[in-house]
Amino acid sequence: MEFSGRSSTTDHPTPPPPPPQPSFYHHPIPPSPPLNALCKPDSMEEMREMIYRMAVLQPAVEIDPESVKPPKRRNVRISSDPQSVAARHRRERISERIRILQRLVPGGTNMDTASMLEEAVLYMKFLKKQVQALKRAAAAGGGGHGSGGMAVKPEVNLDGLLLRHRYEPSW
Repeated sequence: MEFSGRSSTTDHPTPPPPPPQPSFYHHPIPPSPPLNALCKPDSMEEMREMIYRMAVLQPAVEIDPESVKPPKRRNVRISSDPQSVAARHRRERISERIRILQRLVPGGTNMDTASMLEEAVLYMKFLKKQVQALKRAAAAGGGGHGSGGMAVKPEVNLDGLLLRHRYEPSW
């Protein structure tokens, strides 16, 4: 008896598979690009600047040093070794200043420390640009005209931060 690899029971043709039913579930979903790919670097910068500008419109933050102090530890044996004491005080001062900075940076309380420090650097750069723009606006406002017969009129909000320059004909 030879084995042909075929069974005598499978000589019948198999029916074709049923046609696919129209369904939303069977359509392939293309992979979505990451969020950073959707937002161009310029639009990320614009979004960050918009957040900073909105933060400026918020009431001034007055920070009470007592409100940022951490709660006291209980039932913890604290070493009296001078190096340990000095290191602990240094860590406490750093933690206190980071908590103060978190309150000053827009959205800082919702971030981890590394992200908040990075955001603080960007916020400081933004504020520095605003100060420079205000200095230029003050210098130009003293009777100076922009080039081409256009007067530069800075639009400044109540908090004194430059919103944008508006160019108007100087006639």
